[in-house]
Amino acid sequence: MSPANNTKVLIGGNVYTLSGDESEEYIQRVALYINNKLDEIKQSDNAKQLNTRLLSVLLEINIADDYFKTKEQIQTLEGTLSSKDQEIRKVEQEKTELLTKIVAMDHEKEVLNETIEALKAEILGYKSELNEYLEMFDDTK
Repeated sequence: MSPANNTKVLIGGNVYTLSGDESEEYIQRVALYINNKLDEIKQSDNAKQLNTRLLSVLLEINIADDYFKTKEQIQTLEGTLSSKDQEIRKVEQEKTELLTKIVAMDHEKEVLNETIEALKAEILGYKSELNEYLEMFDDTK
């Protein structure tokens, strides 16, 4: 296990020392996120009327709202990903089936080409026999 990082951050004008396994950069990003949320709340029309406790509760609500919206987006994306995975599997199965058909058709083509060559040879044999037969009845000789 890595040692805990102690990182000083500025949140809402106060300095805090946060301790955690995460990197200092990550802890600073979390603090920046919280400060940005605080700034959003403070920019509202009623912000001047809020005491520190109410400001903290609104901050918690805003962060929870972001969390639940993000969680919902993740679930939607996971559903989309699962659907796309199923589509990919279906396309891969169709591809395999088509490749199998192509192999079978190639084999059939080879058999047909062999049959054609055999028939050509047979026709040449018949032509030869016919020419011999015609030569027997040729009156010009």
